[in-house]
Amino acid sequence: MDGDIWTTARGSSHPLAQLEGKPLADATVEIMLGPKNRFGARYFQITLRDRTGKASQPFLLALHHSGPYPSYNWIEVINLGFTEREIALSETDLENLFRYLSDLIPSGGHMMVEYESEVWEETRLSIECGIPPIAIPLGSMLFRVGCGVAFKDWYFAEGGSEGPRKLMGYKALNEEHRRARADEMTAELRSFIHSEKQPICHQLWEAAQKRAAQILPLLSADGM
Repeated sequence: MDGDIWTTARGSSHPLAQLEGKPLADATVEIMLGPKNRFGARYFQITLRDRTGKASQPFLLALHHSGPYPSYNWIEVINLGFTEREIALSETDLENLFRYLSDLIPSGGHMMVEYESEVWEETRLSIECGIPPIAIPLGSMLFRVGCGVAFKDWYFAEGGSEGPRKLMGYKALNEEHRRARADEMTAELRSFIHSEKQPICHQLWEAAQKRAAQILPLLSADGM
């Protein structure tokens, strides 16, 4: 996208302008809006400005789309590269960032996140190990921020234009949908926790079972 015009979201009417100035990792969020792709989704980048006024390099590149129907409302994180740019984000910071993004997506929408960046190494290996998406690091985080009523793993590119592998997490359409899916996911997680399978990747499997046990009580709570 070299040569395309990028402008600050500050003061604009775009929904992403709501993230301007949000606190994150002893700094504040700044949003740069880019061009639209062929489907009408707007590219955006996130940078951080610290207390001294110094701005970081962009560490997140994503797309935002909105429309009249639930499925038209989504965010796709194309690249998350803060480890390469020496931006110190803890797991809590990362979850807060994704909660900010999730809050922009209405009911029935979804978030897609690539999992080939270095930060998602355990997620990538866990998916390859056959662990349920909600019990992997990325999937469990998407669940906690409200984009985890269902998942889809985009593992195989269809036509070569979909980019890297990514995990899609959906928001519930309504409370009835949330409750129905909570019951299904509860049964799935209980089966996974008590599974006697002995996979080669047993360390990832054990970590995921502990993660699943922590998620189970949340499935009966409000939101999902």
